[in-house]
Amino acid sequence: MIIRGIKLRAVTENGDFGFDFSFARNLTIIRAKNSSGKSTLFNSLLYGLGMEELVGGKGERILPYAVKDYFEYDGQRVLVTASEVLLEIENKLGRVITLRRAIRDTVKDSKLIEVFECAHLTAGDELVHASPTYVHDAGGAQKNEGFHRFLESFLELSLPRVATTSGGEAKLYLQTIFAALAVEQKRGWTDYIANIPFYGIRDARARVVDFLLGLGVFETNAARNRLNSESVEIDNDWRRTLGEFQREASLLGVVIEGVPAGPSALFTQNSGSIQRLYEGATVPLGDYISQLRSEYSTLTARSEQFSRVTGEDALKEMAAVTAELQHLSVVHERATTSLGDLKASLKEYETLLREASEDLDRNKTAAKLRDLGAKYDIELSSGRCPTCHQEVEDTLLVGAVTGPQMDLAANIAYLDSQCRMLRRQVSGVRESIRATETRSAELAARLAAKRDQLVAIRGDVSSGASESKAIVRRQVQIEVEVEALERLAAQSTDVFGRLFSVAQRLKNNQAARALLPKNAYTSDDETRISVFQKQFRANAGSFGYESARIQDIEISRDALVPCLAQLELREIRTDIKSDSSASDFVRLIWSYLLALHQTSVFPTTLGHHPNFLMLDEPGQHSMAVDSQHALLKQLASEIKLQSIVAASFDETEEVFLQATAGI
Repeated sequence: MIIRGIKLRAVTENGDFGFDFSFARNLTIIRAKNSSGKSTLFNSLLYGLGMEELVGGKGERILPYAVKDYFEYDGQRVLVTASEVLLEIENKLGRVITLRRAIRDTVKDSKLIEVFECAHLTAGDELVHASPTYVHDAGGAQKNEGFHRFLESFLELSLPRVATTSGGEAKLYLQTIFAALAVEQKRGWTDYIANIPFYGIRDARARVVDFLLGLGVFETNAARNRLNSESVEIDNDWRRTLGEFQREASLLGVVIEGVPAGPSALFTQNSGSIQRLYEGATVPLGDYISQLRSEYSTLTARSEQFSRVTGEDALKEMAAVTAELQHLSVVHERATTSLGDLKASLKEYETLLREASEDLDRNKTAAKLRDLGAKYDIELSSGRCPTCHQEVEDTLLVGAVTGPQMDLAANIAYLDSQCRMLRRQVSGVRESIRATETRSAELAARLAAKRDQLVAIRGDVSSGASESKAIVRRQVQIEVEVEALERLAAQSTDVFGRLFSVAQRLKNNQAARALLPKNAYTSDDETRISVFQKQFRANAGSFGYESARIQDIEISRDALVPCLAQLELREIRTDIKSDSSASDFVRLIWSYLLALHQTSVFPTTLGHHPNFLMLDEPGQHSMAVDSQHALLKQLASEIKLQSIVAASFDETEEVFLQATAGI
C-alpha cells in the first residue's frame, strides 16, 4: 500500500485551516520540533485509515483538541465548527482511492468513511459518487459495507480465522496487522508489536507475525481444527447411534457384543452381534427365538390336552410357577441392590478423581513456578532461604511427619498414576452399571410375565374352563416378544451398518491427520523463520545493537520474538546476559519490524506484508545519531517499502543533518 497524500481541513469563522501533504513512494521524513504537530499528522493518518485504536481509543477523541475544538492563531482562540480528514492511497495494482472521514460535523458521523474512486489530493479529481462504509460497529470486518472489510479487499489480503482465549475462533482483524506497521510515540516502543487492540485473540502478536511472514500455520491449524471438529462429530455420532440402540435392546434383555463404547477404525459390519440374557448367561438371539418358538409349539400341544388335565396337575403347575416367581423376585432384588451399590461407587470414584485432578494441577503449578524461579536464580526455588541461606524443604509437613516424604516430582508422578487408575475405575463401573441395568430390565420383564402366568393359572383352577387362559396368555407373550426381537435383529443390521460408516469416517480422519506436519511449522515455515532471523540479526548489527552477541540471538519458535538463552530480549532483565538498555531495545524493535518486511518481499519467502511502515519518533531514549542514520539509510534503500518517519532529531539542525547525510 502507498499513502499518496493527506489533507486535514478545519472550518472556522476565520476561514479554512489545516494541512495538505503528499508523500514519497519510499522514504518521507516529517521533521518538526516537539509539540508542533508531528503526532497530530501521524494520528490523522491512522484516523483516516480507521486505525485509531492503535493510539488507544475509537473515534475522534484520540485526536488533539486543535483539530476538533479550537486552536490559537495570532494570539486569538479560533473555534473549529467542522473538520475532516482526506487520505489518498494506492494498492499494489495501481488502483487509487480517496478516503474522507469527518472529525467534527453536524451531519456526518465519525464512524462513516466515504470511498471515492479517484486521486483527489494529487491529481485534483473531483469527489463524486461516494461509496459509504462504516467502522467500529458490528460487522465492520465481515460485511461488504464495513470499511475494514473493504480495506482488506483493497489491499488484497485474506485474513485467516484464529483461536480466541474463549476457545472459539475469530478473524485476525486488520487492526492487529496494522499494529506491526504503525508505531506511535507514547506506547508504541514498549514491545516488538505494541498496541494490538484486544479482540480476545490467543497469542495475537505471534499470529500477526505468522500472517505477515506468510507461514502455513493458519492452513495447518485450520486443517487440524477441522479434523478435530470432525472427530468430535464422529464420536458423538457413534455414541448416539450405539446409545439409542442399547436403550432399546436393554428393554428386551438384549446385550450388544463386539462393539466398543467409542468409535474404532477396525470395526466392521460383522464385528458386532446381539445376545439375549437368559438365566444369568447370554445366548445368541437366533437360538433364543428358536427356544421361544419351541415353547410356543409345546403350549399348543398342551392346550389341545387341557380338558383332560386333572386339578392335581394344575395345582402342581401353579406351585412350580410360584416357586419360579419367588426365585425371580430374589434375583431381581439382588440386581437392583447391586445397581444401587454401583451407582454409589461411581459417585465416590468421580469425587476422588476430581480431588486427585485438582491436587495434580496444584502440584504442577507449584513445580512450574519453582522451575521458573530457578531460571532467574531465585534462591528459594533451589531450596535455600534467601535470608539465612539454610535448606528449605518443599513440603509443609516436614515437622509433623516422620520418615521419608515425597517431593514435588514424586507427588506429581503419584497423583498422575492415581488419576489414570481412577479413570479406569470410573470407566469400568460405568460399564458394570450398563450391564446391570440390562440384567435388571430382563429380570423385571420375566418377573412380570410370570406374575401374569400365575394369575391366569389361578383363574383356570377356579373356573374349571375347558380352555387354559394361562396357555393363551403365555402364547401371546411369546408372540409379542418374538416379534419385538425379530424387529430388533433387523434393526441391528442397520445400526451396525451405520456404525461401520462412522468407523470409515474415523479411518479417513486419521489418515488425513497423519499427513499434517508433526510440528507447529512446516519445513517451508522453518525456512521463512530462518530468513527472518538472518534479516533481524543483520539489521540489529547495522543499527549498533551491543547489549548481547548478535550471533547468539534467535527467533523463538513459540512466540516468534528475539530470544537469548531461551529468554525473550526485553528492555529490563534480571540476569546480565539478556539485559538490554532502553535504546538497545528500541534498536531491536527497528530490526524486528523491518525484518518482517524484508522477509515478506524476499523472492523465496514471499509473505503478506502491505509494504509500508509509519514510525513516530523512532529515536527514543537519547538514541545515538549514528543509529538513526543507519535506520533512515536502511529504510531509504528498501525500494519496495514506503516508510513515513516523524522525528524531532533532538530539535537541532546538526543532528538532523548527521542523521540524514547521504540520504
